Amino acid sequence: MEVKPEYEHDLRFGVDILGFNRNNEYTNDIADGYTLFGYHLNPKLVYFPAKFVRLEAGVLLWKDFGTTNYRRVLPTFTLKLQKPHYQFLFGNLQANVSHRYIEPLYDFEKVINDPLENGVQFIWQRDKLYLDAWIDWQRMIYPGDPFQEEIEGGLSAEQRLWQHENGWRLGLPFQFTVQHKGGQIDASELPLVTRFNGAAGLKLEKKLPSRFWKALRTENYYLVYKDFSPSKLAPFTSGSGLYLNVGADTKGPNVLLSYWRGNGYIAEQGGRLFQSASTTYSHPDYLEKNRELLILRFSYDVLLTDDLTLTLRLEPLYDFNNPQLEFSHGLYLHFNTDFFMTKLKK
Repeated sequence: MEVKPEYEHDLRFGVDILGFNRNNEYTNDIADGYTLFGYHLNPKLVYFPAKFVRLEAGVLLWKDFGTTNYRRVLPTFTLKLQKPHYQFLFGNLQANVSHRYIEPLYDFEKVINDPLENGVQFIWQRDKLYLDAWIDWQRMIYPGDPFQEEIEGGLSAEQRLWQHENGWRLGLPFQFTVQHKGGQIDASELPLVTRFNGAAGLKLEKKLPSRFWKALRTENYYLVYKDFSPSKLAPFTSGSGLYLNVGADTKGPNVLLSYWRGNGYIAEQGGRLFQSASTTYSHPDYLEKNRELLILRFSYDVLLTDDLTLTLRLEPLYDFNNPQLEFSHGLYLHFNTDFFMTKLKK
């Protein structure tokens, strides 16, 4: 969502397309195996009433291949204010992977299965601090509705602790999400739900002068889960996790080796593989309090044109509790551009 001073008073036509093919070959009882294949198409009109303001409105068309109809047709709207060190958004947020969450907190597949977040967002970026605070109002209620109000929110931040001119960088990431389900005017008999997931850790990176090897990095986190609901519905009321990562950025594919050890960990918005409670269709009541995984991720981004990117991902994993090799792979095409239409007078 770029805001450029030279776009002031421009009316532009934009289009954002995500083509996706993700296949999860999972045989465990925690996360289902399935295939996602289709596209998101988001045409929109974009107007810049001031040098620091972007206003856009459009429609999101979500198509899954193998069906005759669109899965979802949703209006899109965003008002964005952008200053040198901060951004404020109202409407559709810069969502999903843009939050920079680790996967045990926020599922990578949300970029496909939950493409729109609606609410408010504040992003602060200075030389040493990055912060993204947001609220996603997922379900509105009116008097007598038979369901609960649903709200999601959180914060993703990183404080740079040290940086050296020879390429070393040390950062302190801190992230959390909060889920709330309730309300005072609904007719639902379900109890109030409030759950918290948080993570803190250290990130160490070394830039390399090599033509092939770009950087080495390690990111390590300790995670907590806590159910603050008055009536406990989840199978675990508290839990924790250890998430260790070491990887390399190269001229070709980037490589990341991840180790996960969870103890009674549940994250409603987190990656399904990291849960201690099943999210599967066939075994919804299955529990695995102590969960241990080793995941190897390969990702390769190809810039086909200035506006078109191809991303390839391969993620084999080993489940220590149920010794077997599983994997997922994906192909993503992302096209994002806009075209000048006219300049409106003041």
